[in-house]
Amino acid sequence: MNELVPMVVVSVVCYFTYKIFELFARRKERMAVIEKLSNGIDPQILKNQFNMPAYKDGNYGSWAIRIGLLLVGVGLGVTIATIVDLLAVAPSSDNRELFYEFRNTISVLYPACAAVFGGLGLVIAYFIENKKENKSKKGVE
Repeated sequence: MNELVPMVVVSVVCYFTYKIFELFARRKERMAVIEKLSNGIDPQILKNQFNMPAYKDGNYGSWAIRIGLLLVGVGLGVTIATIVDLLAVAPSSDNRELFYEFRNTISVLYPACAAVFGGLGLVIAYFIENKKENKSKKGVE
């Protein structure tokens, strides 16, 4: 424990020193940009520099699709992990080390399946949104 304290202190001091220098450097950069803008640069030149996505009022369906498919994927993953857990044949409890190792391996299966199937749900949601967006763009043109 005593060997760890100097490393932590040095790390914290270096981190905060870096952050202070970064703060002053960013301040100088911001001040330079403000000076350039005040010297007559037309703000219209910079209008495409800071593009933010435009959210329409009726675009709530995509969030519903994402969240719905994410939850369906997580539920499906937990269900499949449960089925694998129930069907897996555990070693006899005579060999305790092997039995506990098996149980630990199975316990990793639940979050892994939930994450994998939740991710698949989000990928499916992406393709659905992409298809809907392409369809709406074709309708506009």
